[in-house]
Amino acid sequence: MILLALAAFAVTPAPALPASQADAGPSFACSAAATAVEKAVCADPTLSGLDRQMAQLFAAAKRSAFGSGPSNQLAAQRTAVKNMRSCTTPRAEQPLSRCLQRLYTVRIQELAIATLIAAPATALPILRRQDPVFAPILEAVQLWSEAPIDADWNAPQRARSRAKITSLLQPYLSALQTKDEQSFGNAILRDPGQDGVAVTKIEDIFLSERHFAALLQVLGPYLEEPSLSGIQRDLPCVAIVRHPALLSATGPVFGSTMDNFVLGNDCQASLPALPQLEALQTKLYHAWPQCEGTIRFAIYRGFAHHIDAARLGITPATKAAALPERKGVSKAEVAGVEHELATYYQTYLGRSPAAAATSARNALAAILADAQNCD
Repeated sequence: MILLALAAFAVTPAPALPASQADAGPSFACSAAATAVEKAVCADPTLSGLDRQMAQLFAAAKRSAFGSGPSNQLAAQRTAVKNMRSCTTPRAEQPLSRCLQRLYTVRIQELAIATLIAAPATALPILRRQDPVFAPILEAVQLWSEAPIDADWNAPQRARSRAKITSLLQPYLSALQTKDEQSFGNAILRDPGQDGVAVTKIEDIFLSERHFAALLQVLGPYLEEPSLSGIQRDLPCVAIVRHPALLSATGPVFGSTMDNFVLGNDCQASLPALPQLEALQTKLYHAWPQCEGTIRFAIYRGFAHHIDAARLGITPATKAAALPERKGVSKAEVAGVEHELATYYQTYLGRSPAAAATSARNALAAILADAQNCD
């Protein structure tokens, strides 16, 4: 009943549910409640309020981050509902109401991130309440996404946004520069490396999109863990669609286990579904040889980064030759993914058939080149 009710919602922004309306009932008719989960939600005003809030956010998240076509949030919603049903199993670790409240909160967090750019007035209060450590970073990203690519941040019309972004991110940079346990991240941030990007003071983040992303890229491992298990710290895919350089903020940078904690993104859920790509990713992981050393975490993260780039259509410019062969996947499966990506790029990014085919081949070449490597 819960899933059927949610699936019927239109793709329109909806306001967050005020606490005073928590007793208004859930998003579905309690007269038809049949399962233990539905009955528990109907009997508990707090759970009813969370269900309504989740349904409203889900309705607003059903359009893809590209601005057209469906997102993959329905699949994510089905998974969330399945997890809620598991709260009733004999092996459940928490009482039913507590288990449901935790899962609703986690799902609401995901949906608030997905709708942040389109509806910040709705999403930000939720994010500040549920993850106050991460919320300022998300607010800074939301403000950044309102400006055009490579905006002039010295322009008078951006003075207010620049000042707000500065106040939001200065505490994180100060911590990097003053806390011994964060010195590695600060050293990475200060080193211009091959791309010439270094951040030594907060004003540097306004030099370019890549400077802004560089600060975000090193913050994840140093953030205090969320109070609720399962809370994800993802950048909204809509912001990356608007500013593709932000994808680099979710890639590996530490060369160690710390890359496990670099900020993620919600592009898999917020962009249209690519089922054959997802199946290929899973099979490549399953056939990956056992790698040694902490550098393997950077390698895994780099591979996932190529998957994200393929979803976004951010592909190498040089036309790839023959695709590398990898264990666990057939040529037919690879060809199926190539066709799926080409169709996707035509449909959602408006690329010509020839350009879409080149992009699909290049995206796959990057994915396969990194797959199943250990160094």
